Amino acid sequence: MPNYFIRDHALVSTDQPPAGAQPLAQLGASLLPPIVTELHRSLQAWGTLGKRPGLLTAERTWATPDGTLIVYFEAGEAPYPLLHVGMALDIASWLVLLDKWMDTFVIVARARTVWTPNELAGAMIFVNPMWLPNALVAQPPNNWLRVVQALAVALADGPLRGKPTTTPHRQRKKQDTGQGQEQDQEQDQHKEIEP
Repeated sequence: MPNYFIRDHALVSTDQPPAGAQPLAQLGASLLPPIVTELHRSLQAWGTLGKRPGLLTAERTWATPDGTLIVYFEAGEAPYPLLHVGMALDIASWLVLLDKWMDTFVIVARARTVWTPNELAGAMIFVNPMWLPNALVAQPPNNWLRVVQALAVALADGPLRGKPTTTPHRQRKKQDTGQGQEQDQEQDQHKEIEP
């Protein structure tokens, strides 16, 4: 039964999970925020290679203490190529899965440091029972609505400040008041979120 994970920018298959790996369900509550970021990056690496980890459910998902995501596949199965929507469906399942054991705010805040607002908006579309794996939806707690609401709030906030971006949410502009003084003025920059 193969276990797949990304190591050194390559997809690796082993019969046994790497040393120290545990089912995500066992690790979930003890994962610190920096490790959550590494797990997000580990999932992102799948997409970079053009691969999907398949159904992200508690039974199939393992992790190492340093944040490597390992996905178990049945004999004869292998990772799938990316869908036309990229990683959106996988990110949606991933956020709902992590939220089963961790604080929603931490999961979404850390996701914002890995994926762009457009990628998270694409994922938000799939955070509903119609698109999520049945096993994930059936696993308590019923948390998909909490995740989609947190994503909506994060997206409304716009890109993270302090991070280089080509489309700033707000720009400060100096304006001459006509009396020899300059006044700071905030100028909204409206952006459209691409699907």
